[in-house]
Amino acid sequence: VKSALHRFFNRVGRETDPYMVNLGLFKEGRPRLEVGVGGIIVPVFDEQPSTVIAYSLSSAEYAKQFQQFSKAEGTPDGDIPDASMHSTGQDSSAGSALPRPMHRRQSSTTSNASSSVAASGEKKDIERRMLVRNKSHIKHTFRDYDEKGQQTCKFVCTAYWATQFHAVRQAFLTPKDQFSSSSSASSQASSHVSRNLDVEKCFIQSLSSSQPWAASGGKSGASFARTVDERFVIKYISRTELQMFLDCAPAYFEYLSKAFFHGLPTVLCKIVGVYQIGSHDRVTGKRTMEQVAVMQNIFYGKKISQVFDLKGSLRGRFAKDKVAATEVVTGEDLSRNLSDSELSNRQYDDQNSSGDDAENEVEVQLRDRAYEPTTLVSTLLDGDFLEFTAGRPLPLTDRAKAVFHMSVLNDTLFLSIINVLDYSILVGIDEERMELVVGIIDFMRQYDILKQMERVGKSLPMVVGSEAPTIIQPPLYKARFTNAMERYFMTVPNKWTVI
Repeated sequence: VKSALHRFFNRVGRETDPYMVNLGLFKEGRPRLEVGVGGIIVPVFDEQPSTVIAYSLSSAEYAKQFQQFSKAEGTPDGDIPDASMHSTGQDSSAGSALPRPMHRRQSSTTSNASSSVAASGEKKDIERRMLVRNKSHIKHTFRDYDEKGQQTCKFVCTAYWATQFHAVRQAFLTPKDQFSSSSSASSQASSHVSRNLDVEKCFIQSLSSSQPWAASGGKSGASFARTVDERFVIKYISRTELQMFLDCAPAYFEYLSKAFFHGLPTVLCKIVGVYQIGSHDRVTGKRTMEQVAVMQNIFYGKKISQVFDLKGSLRGRFAKDKVAATEVVTGEDLSRNLSDSELSNRQYDDQNSSGDDAENEVEVQLRDRAYEPTTLVSTLLDGDFLEFTAGRPLPLTDRAKAVFHMSVLNDTLFLSIINVLDYSILVGIDEERMELVVGIIDFMRQYDILKQMERVGKSLPMVVGSEAPTIIQPPLYKARFTNAMERYFMTVPNKWTVI
């Protein structure tokens, strides 16, 4: 009876105690870690390496080292030039003795010029930071402690080319309408900092929760994870791939700057961050060291029913496990209905295409967002693509085909110059919008001695007249890839086609 009364009164006390807070699942996220900049709290889960990246990006130590690199590069705050001189010009014009109609016209002209200068100054600042060739690797080490103050786990996160990738995210993850110069110069200047913070904050929030993703179709055996909001894909890469990418990273940033700021057509899947994550759990003794590349999910916001991974070769290019979505149209139906479709990905030369007629507007909108469907869709290969289309190329409008052709030529030439091969183009079919979503992926492997040995090994058992191996020299790989894209896609004229 005494023990029963004791349990009863203790139960009542716990239920009525207003100071008792049950952490629940939060105890699994290492709640004793320090709070990030601005009070951001990012739980860290050992089975989700992306949470280590998110916590590191939100930490005060990362912000401190980032500011040091920014000051060394001549961009202390990463902001656009001060717009005070533009407002001073507006005030002087308002106080002039010109007639009233002329004053209004001049004030409006000055305001438009100021906003245009502010927008162009912001773009130039992002481009300048993207083209900096000095290394800006940020290594952040943090520890977790138990209630007795003893260290339980140690984490190390290295962000490679931090300032350059920050500029890449500002360019490619910011909505295009926020770069327009329609607003006033003062609003451009005041919203610039908040916009930068919003882009980084959204990026951190996306990485704060991820889950393993069994991406099918690839033969490399690489592991993948995907953020819960499906905006980003995290690919686990080897140390060799990491070092190869770090060596050619300046060329990659220069190419992206040409694509975004100078209208160079491209369909490269954008890599927005490369990290190395290490941990040492003193309780279990487990040590881990992983390299990851965070890239955009090109299928975010889309309902994809068919996915193809195309390399331009037919040798061994048939998927073993074919699991397609329900109610999928055949290649014949697609050929009849897709002639008026749009090639979906992102086009960056719209700032240079003002003044064109409506008939000449590009029907291809290259968007950087896509949605990976919840329906199980396996990734098919080149042989499956030819079976799906019954040997006939997929139809595209003339403008879509022109942009796609120029993008493939630009991307393959760039990859050939930096000695990269074994890349492929991911093609998704969105039947609801009648669009093709495309993006070149797996461009982190150069033609080194291992790839040369692989090419020789696959060439020895070949017989005369058989299909060439997948691994060949980068120039030959480029030629085969571009020729295959010409066979896989064709132009279908419409009423705007110029004959």
